[in-house]
Amino acid sequence: MQIAWSGLSQCYEFDTGEIMGGIQPFTNYHGICGLMHRGYRAGVVRHSKALLNAEYYLRPGSGMVMYPRRLTLERKVAHELNQNGVAVHFPAEPDFGLEMDLVYRPHGDAVDLKMTIRPSVDIQRFEIFFASYIAEVFDETWVPIANAEMGRTWTRLNNRAVINRTFGVARNDLSREMIQDGRYGELERGLHRDLEESDFSLPILAARNSTNGFTLVFLCDPTHTTYLTGQYHGWDTAHDWCYGADLAAGAEMVANTRMVYRCFPDARVLGRGIAELWTAFAGPGSKS
Repeated sequence: MQIAWSGLSQCYEFDTGEIMGGIQPFTNYHGICGLMHRGYRAGVVRHSKALLNAEYYLRPGSGMVMYPRRLTLERKVAHELNQNGVAVHFPAEPDFGLEMDLVYRPHGDAVDLKMTIRPSVDIQRFEIFFASYIAEVFDETWVPIANAEMGRTWTRLNNRAVINRTFGVARNDLSREMIQDGRYGELERGLHRDLEESDFSLPILAARNSTNGFTLVFLCDPTHTTYLTGQYHGWDTAHDWCYGADLAAGAEMVANTRMVYRCFPDARVLGRGIAELWTAFAGPGSKS
C-alpha cells in the first residue's frame, strides 16, 4: 500500500492496489476524497465532497452546528502519517469541550476509520454525526431492517422521492426520542421527516448502483451506532449515521467504521455478501 502527503492536492494520496484516493485533513469536507476502484472505474464521490466526514457534535437542545467542519475549514486540526494510517487531531472547542482523533487506514478495497473522543466534561446523550456524500450514479440505498421474527430483512429505502428530504432508521425507542430533543433544531424545517417504522437490525448502510452492482458499504460501530440517516440532494445522496453515548469526563469513547467498495451484480445476494463483510468487521455473533 502506498500513501504519502501531496503538497499539490493538500491531502494524503493513497493506492492500495485495489482502491485509490485521498485523505484530506482540511476544507469543509475532510475525509476520503476522489475514491476510485481499479476494477470498477466509477467515481464514488463528487468533486470537493468527501466520505467519512465528521460534521456535528450533538446533544439535547444543541441545534446543528458543524464544530468538526469549522475546525478543519479553519485549519485548526493537526495531521500526521503513522503506522496505523493518517491521524487527524481535532482540538477542544469552547461549547462541547472535547478533543477527537480520527485515524483513517486504507487497505485492500476498504478504509477503516477509528474515532477516539476525549471529553473534559460529562455530556449526557452525546452524539457525533458522520456524513458520506455518494454520487447519484449509486441510486439505491439498502439497510437491514429488523422484522417480526427477530431477524432482518434487507430493504431498499424509498429515500429519493423529494430533494433535500431526509431519511432515517433508528436503533431503538431511545434514539427515536433523541431525534425530537432539539439536537437537530426546529423539526418544522422539514428535517428528519421520513423515519422508517422498524429499527435497523445491524448498523449498515449500502449505496448501490442498480445497473452494474457497484456498492459502497458502510459498516458502523456495533456498540455506539444510534441512528442511520441521510439526505437526497439530486446530484448526490448523503449516507449518514450517528455514534452516541453518555460521555464522562476523562473517559474515552472509541468507535470504529469500515467502508468497503465491492460489486454485487445481483441484489438478491446483497445481504449474504454484506453479512460476510460484517462478520469480518465486527466478529462472529456480533449484534447491534
